[in-house]
Amino acid sequence: MTSTRAGVGIVVRDPDGLILVGRRLAEPGQPLAIPGGKLEGEETIEACAARELAEETGIELDPTTLRTFAAILVDGWLVAGVLAEPQQPVQPHVREPDKFGAFEWIDPAGPHEPLFALTAALLAQLRSAGA
Repeated sequence: MTSTRAGVGIVVRDPDGLILVGRRLAEPGQPLAIPGGKLEGEETIEACAARELAEETGIELDPTTLRTFAAILVDGWLVAGVLAEPQQPVQPHVREPDKFGAFEWIDPAGPHEPLFALTAALLAQLRSAGA
């Protein structure tokens, strides 16, 4: 019997094309990862993405400004990729220190460290969509 769970991954992209990532502390090797999490109740994909982003980074965005660009299945998770492109500069803060270490902005074309599998898959989908 399989058990597939649903969640979101939020790609926050700044005007220079850099992507927000944090270190996933609970994963082997502590890879870099985009914020994300599980859907709750009847919330939409975009509402979940906005909630998770605020919970993990303190960045608050209106869900109507977010755009779902992909859905992928990796390691028992069906994850919707959601793109956020804030018009004003945003500054992330670690709000869940048991999950994420420091946040940083990286060039998605050449990350300097390994990426979490779901992050790598969603960034590949974003590139292939030409977004």
